[in-house]
Amino acid sequence: MISCEHIKADYKQIFREKIMFLLFTLPVILICLLIITPMYIEEYLNIDVTDYHSYIISVIFLMIPSLIGTVTGFMMLDDKDGKIYELMSITPIGRNGYLYNRLSIPIIITFIYSFLIRLVIGIASISYGTTLLISILISIQTIIIGLIMFDIADDKVKGLTYAKGLNIIMVFGLADLLNNESVIYIAMLFPSYWITRLIKSPSFSNIIMSFCIHLLWLFIILGRFYKKKK
Repeated sequence: MISCEHIKADYKQIFREKIMFLLFTLPVILICLLIITPMYIEEYLNIDVTDYHSYIISVIFLMIPSLIGTVTGFMMLDDKDGKIYELMSITPIGRNGYLYNRLSIPIIITFIYSFLIRLVIGIASISYGTTLLISILISIQTIIIGLIMFDIADDKVKGLTYAKGLNIIMVFGLADLLNNESVIYIAMLFPSYWITRLIKSPSFSNIIMSFCIHLLWLFIILGRFYKKKK
């Protein structure tokens, strides 16, 4: 169970470091910008972006795990630097308890941001059911990004570099725009692609494939996490 002390410690850590605070709050700013920009383009530049609404919404959703996942990775790297992870892994809490406590808050924040998008977005209609599905999937992406950073980076400086590379994965969500079968087949292996597919067509097959790809990535990175830390 998450304690109040754990929540306070996490928020103190986020507010203490400017880069983490910026990444934590940046989704709100970017959501506003990406909502206003299409309206500006249509009204003042007289360019119709109707065909690209799904991709715009997808980018907004995908920025959440990109940013919150990076914050999560930084917090876990702090635990690695301070030997907190090693200490907690030998306590009754263990590695499972550590992951639960460390990842629960970012998941909650991801859900909050997701439904905030649903409430304020005006360029297309997305059902609450689809929003819930997307929230679950991008929460998994948040975990994946955080764990990958924890796994491959030795400190936060390297973590920031790796985060930039990991965020390129978000581009696969726009693969359909290229209308190239080879690119699309490659993109289908990445979680970000399926967020766009769900927004465009929340069919049963797309839902199943979305969860399969996300869970495959999650199981692989969790397997590496537990194997490496034995």
